[in-house]
Amino acid sequence: ARFHGPCYHHLFYDVLPATMHALSADPSPKAMARASATYNMVIEGMLAETGYHAYFTVLDEQKILPGQRKGISLLKQDEARHIAYGIFFLSRLMAEDESLWEVVEATMNELVEPALGMIYESLGSYDPIPFGLEVSHFTDYAMSQFQKRLERVQRARTMTMDEIYAVTHLAIEEDDA
Repeated sequence: ARFHGPCYHHLFYDVLPATMHALSADPSPKAMARASATYNMVIEGMLAETGYHAYFTVLDEQKILPGQRKGISLLKQDEARHIAYGIFFLSRLMAEDESLWEVVEATMNELVEPALGMIYESLGSYDPIPFGLEVSHFTDYAMSQFQKRLERVQRARTMTMDEIYAVTHLAIEEDDA
């Protein structure tokens, strides 16, 4: 429970369930864009990525648990596929209705502060922080992940459906190479 601070509570007890449950009553593109921005872009694309990065960093720097390190690197690859799908999904929605960009941008901007706060809460619960970790390294990493996701979705807002599929197919081919 000590890791479930106010920011964690806000994101995982309030925002995420409310956003996902809202889809039952309102399956509109706007509700789907909000849900995907919340889950794929912030929860997965920012927080999960940062958590895996932190865990991998400790294992790698300490040169411990090579099997666990390999497992985390595979988890990171899987998470990247989820995030790529979220970007693809949001891109398709925006190709059909460019005004959904406002929903995505507003949702991500609304959640960035509590997401960063959650990182502070998690690492700040230790005194001292183990393994010489620094909170700023992980908040910087999380912000870079956030910015990458935001920019990628923003680029898609003016793309046609054909362009979105072409970019997606190129990315898949690069991953298969």
